[in-house]
Amino acid sequence: MSTADPALPGSPAHERPDRDERPVDWYELFFDLVFVAVIAISAQALEEGPGLWVVIEFVLLFFPLWWAWVNLMISNNLYGSRYPSMGVFVVAAMPGPAAMAIAMASGIEEYGWLYASGAAWIRLVLLLIWLIPYGARLVAVPLWRPLGYNLATAALWMGSITVETPYRYLLWVAAVGAEMILLVFRRGFAFEVYEQVSISHLLERIGLFVVIVIGEAVYLGVTGLARHPTIGGAAAALCGFLACALLARAFFRGGVPRTASGLDAARRAGSYSAMRDVVMYFPFIAVASLTLIAAAVGSAVAHPVIPLSGGARTLLAVGVSGFYLCNAVIGLRLGRRVGRVAVLFGLAMLLPTLACLLTGGLQAWATVGFVALALLALDVISGALGAHWYARR
Repeated sequence: MSTADPALPGSPAHERPDRDERPVDWYELFFDLVFVAVIAISAQALEEGPGLWVVIEFVLLFFPLWWAWVNLMISNNLYGSRYPSMGVFVVAAMPGPAAMAIAMASGIEEYGWLYASGAAWIRLVLLLIWLIPYGARLVAVPLWRPLGYNLATAALWMGSITVETPYRYLLWVAAVGAEMILLVFRRGFAFEVYEQVSISHLLERIGLFVVIVIGEAVYLGVTGLARHPTIGGAAAALCGFLACALLARAFFRGGVPRTASGLDAARRAGSYSAMRDVVMYFPFIAVASLTLIAAAVGSAVAHPVIPLSGGARTLLAVGVSGFYLCNAVIGLRLGRRVGRVAVLFGLAMLLPTLACLLTGGLQAWATVGFVALALLALDVISGALGAHWYARR
């Protein structure tokens, strides 16, 4: 029997830790309730003003929220089952994203201090989460890493409060950018994260976040129809529901299983940068894209019998394309064949985009309906191509 410490790198008992049965905890689902409000606020802002600068502002302000969420997710993935106190810290982090969401809704120029305070609060909670296993000497990560990743960046966020706009935004970019740069340097870090994480838990957490965003499109359809119960509104809501169902099917029936096997292969090969990209970066594309789709569906339900505005149609086309772009870059990063990814992504770009652009003169519900039909055709084609490629093995 080995007496090696199972928590340290190089331990024979844990060269390939099997933690894939790690379940999602109740407090993680409770924490996600904050992001229900975040997505609702973002979708409403996009629905009311689907202009370029509104979209850019949404992406820039939403990414730090996503970044905080994914860092908390991974930290709890690693230590939540070892330390019951982790649930307390995850719940304690909730005021952070709540403050950031309030600032986004109230006006970032006036309430930027609240946004920065929320971001700093999350970093301080993350610091405590990492100091617990460090103090118990169960991790090999050097102390400077959590201090630099969390305490130093929290100081940047807090320091930005004293700086006038737009210069404070540069400090926000520096804070998030510093964390990204630290992830590139993996000394003493690869085993602690990439070898020990539960892949199934990561994908389940991301999947639940995707459900939140898809649910926002359904919510906007139902509430919009409740305010304006018309036949056209019902048609727009139904078509939006069908489109969301097809996107969810593509994500859970196709994307998740392939990603799970790809991540497992990446871990066996020691391709830690691929694991990082697929878990931390690329899903943001899908989440942001689905938010654009939710805003476009909400706009169609609110005004179903007039043509969907050019901005809303652009949101819909870009949203669907972005969702499949996420699938494409994940597939390529995990080693799928370029030709197969290119064929499916090309069809995913072409069919929904044509449905949006060629229906500008039709009523809004019809535009959403044609997009749903394009997604249905894409689902059928994808299934046929998949069966063909499988038969050729």
